[in-house]
Amino acid sequence: MRRRILILLAALLLAGISGTAVLSYARSADRRALSGNQGIWVLVAKQRIPVDTLGAVIREKGLTERILVPAKTVPQGAVTVWDPDLDELRLAAPLEPSQLLMRPLFQPVVKVSPSPSRRMVVPKGRLAVSVALTVAPQVAGDVEPGDDVAVYASCLFEIWGGEFDGKQDKLTRLLLPDARVIAIGEAQAPATPTPSATTADPAASAGASPSPSASGKYDTKPSSAESLQRYVATLSVDAEDAQRLVHAAQQCSLYLAILGPKATPTIGDPINSRELFQ
Repeated sequence: MRRRILILLAALLLAGISGTAVLSYARSADRRALSGNQGIWVLVAKQRIPVDTLGAVIREKGLTERILVPAKTVPQGAVTVWDPDLDELRLAAPLEPSQLLMRPLFQPVVKVSPSPSRRMVVPKGRLAVSVALTVAPQVAGDVEPGDDVAVYASCLFEIWGGEFDGKQDKLTRLLLPDARVIAIGEAQAPATPTPSATTADPAASAGASPSPSASGKYDTKPSSAESLQRYVATLSVDAEDAQRLVHAAQQCSLYLAILGPKATPTIGDPINSRELFQ
């Protein structure tokens, strides 16, 4: 009986010694792998870490581990110990399991700047329409954002019937009795192209969009002092008036009139050159 107990104790002792040896072998495996080379501890990813992961999250969740590797195999920039400065940085690329943590992979958080606010505020339910005007049609350039103005259109038309059949005349009429100016800007007018024999009354195009030159391009260089006095007025109008204003800006000369206190212009009959002094 005593002999059996001694044999059992000896077996347990041998098992303990073997377990300790195995554990010691496992713990020293990385050291033996150095094969006599100088080793260095580095950080590697335990699991896949997605791009844009904040450094603080990597540290708090323990997504890395330290391993011992030959120093000569470690590239410059490898993270050997966690630096608190990495907490505020984000990964610029994903990390795969067992991949080295490299300092260049951590980049500052990019702060997205808010989109610049619109320079003009368009009232709810309204449209902003811009028209090009010279100084005189813009009340000597005294129009300012917030002004209420009336818009007059002077258009060239062809007479049908009567003794003036086939001739051209200008017709002027109140286009918009009340519009709000929401922006005023300056712009250089393009050089006026040389009129041809078929060119209509040049006054008809004043205030309209500039015409391209023979090359199809606009000349942005001012040809005179007057070309520097060109303005762009942006008006707040409803959908129906927006169509009329755009058409008039393309085909007619436009004039603005600042509305004084209690001024209420009404749309009446148009006036033409023949009836001007009647």
